[in-house]
Amino acid sequence: MSDDYQAQQPPAPPAPPVMPPASGGGDVPSDTGKILAALGYLVGIVALVAILIEPYKNERFVKHHAIQALAVWVGWILVSVVSVIPVIGWIISAVGWIALLVFSIMGAVKAFQSEMWEMPVIYNIVKQYI
Repeated sequence: MSDDYQAQQPPAPPAPPVMPPASGGGDVPSDTGKILAALGYLVGIVALVAILIEPYKNERFVKHHAIQALAVWVGWILVSVVSVIPVIGWIISAVGWIALLVFSIMGAVKAFQSEMWEMPVIYNIVKQYI
């Protein structure tokens, strides 16, 4: 009777496929890489360090966000220079500071959430360096 019982059982389902581990080239960011990428938007020197230090400069995710963050910081510098011009420069710089602040916060949040976010306008300028 046990042979009949085993013969009536359906075959076992196949094992799920095993995904290969993530490569060091980095579509999956490390925790430190995420923190560096997020902080780079808030503190420009961190973005520069992230691009230069060895384990993180090869991670695509960190490089993507660090270069965008550096572009935002260059924007901060340009907006600060324009603010020297009376009236029209003050208006342009006020709008620029608000836009760059929003972009910096959004970039930091997206980086911390491990998203490869393409920042409007800025990404089109820096994509050749990423």
